[in-house]
Amino acid sequence: MKKRVSKKRLTYVGLLMMVGMLSFLGSQTLQAQEFPTKPVSVVIPFGPGGSSDLTFRALIGTATEHLGQPVIIQLKPGGGGAIATEMIAQAKPDGYTLLSGHTSPNSILPAVEGRSRGPDDLAAVCRINIDYGLFLTHENAPFKTFKEMIAWAKAHPGELSFGVAGTWSITEFDWRGIERLAGIKTRIVPYDGGGQALIGLLGGHIHASLLAVPQSLPQVKAGKLRPLAYEGLKRHVDLPDIPTLKEEGYNLPVLGAWKGVLAPKKTPRPIIDKLATAFKKMTETEQAKTAIKQLGNEFHYLGPEEFEKYWRTEYQNYKELGKIFKN
Repeated sequence: MKKRVSKKRLTYVGLLMMVGMLSFLGSQTLQAQEFPTKPVSVVIPFGPGGSSDLTFRALIGTATEHLGQPVIIQLKPGGGGAIATEMIAQAKPDGYTLLSGHTSPNSILPAVEGRSRGPDDLAAVCRINIDYGLFLTHENAPFKTFKEMIAWAKAHPGELSFGVAGTWSITEFDWRGIERLAGIKTRIVPYDGGGQALIGLLGGHIHASLLAVPQSLPQVKAGKLRPLAYEGLKRHVDLPDIPTLKEEGYNLPVLGAWKGVLAPKKTPRPIIDKLATAFKKMTETEQAKTAIKQLGNEFHYLGPEEFEKYWRTEYQNYKELGKIFKN
């Protein structure tokens, strides 16, 4: 008799658990169907005028049409992107507060320094695009080509000032790779994002920098900055006369800097899927394509599963590279 009661109890408990799970899934589906009922915020972890800021502003023009609500940009720079990342990691997982994710604070910092948040701490919504850096100098610099810059740095140890978009940002990571390969020592100057590094370069406060094309191309076209080399695998379509880094003899493990949409870890999957679909449709509009092309870039969309796989692979790569760079 006891065994029969025990089996009945187990069956009853199992039914209760099943009902609870179905109820939970049903509430998530209902929540996703109603979502969003108010504007959605995307927090940019860097300062104004950086490539993340420019890229998302180019993207969200048709947000109301495809998401049903506008997307609002919020700027929260600091800590190389870690401050905004921590804020999103602790935000309510309801889909209304998202992060403009980036290689620097969401792959390099957690992999190399153990700070900020990576793929175990945030939910991947979608990848928007990938940027490759452009090495630049100002018109009054004592060199005009990438080779001349390296030669000048060798002749003036520790004097060349190189601006980066935050401590252990991808720009610093890549420049440290150049230092090792070239056998030079320079003065690295960290800024709160590429926008601030651009201002420093335009003002002549630093000799050179590595910036994303969207923020630097207008200044190049205006003749205010001189491009030295491009990190991409082939020459940039808008800068056909500028050699790639590989052409200059430097073969870095170039991965590019992705920009994507990240959410708090426990955000319901139906909401993530709805956001991913809406952002995909935004990248496909002529309005957004034209806006991103004017910045010298294009979209490289990946959905939640593909993006998370890509992100985790990159994170592990930087973890291994970080061991080399910190020794």
